[in-house]
Amino acid sequence: MKDLIEPQIITFKTNLKSEMAIVTLANSITLTPGTITVTADSEGVFKVHAIDRASAEGCPGDMLGKVAKIFGENI
Repeated sequence: MKDLIEPQIITFKTNLKSEMAIVTLANSITLTPGTITVTADSEGVFKVHAIDRASAEGCPGDMLGKVAKIFGENI
């Protein structure tokens, strides 16, 4: 079991502009099992802790597009 855990911090930038969209994406990431948003700034830069490689590779995933669509933003 121990060999399945490979914690890491990943950083990525989004094109989200509104604070509400950024906060919504940050909360969505935190609600996803295996990931926690560490920071998200007003420029759309996120730092996320992932428990394993699969979780890290899945960030930000489909949720970025869904959040952008809800808030009428282009990604």
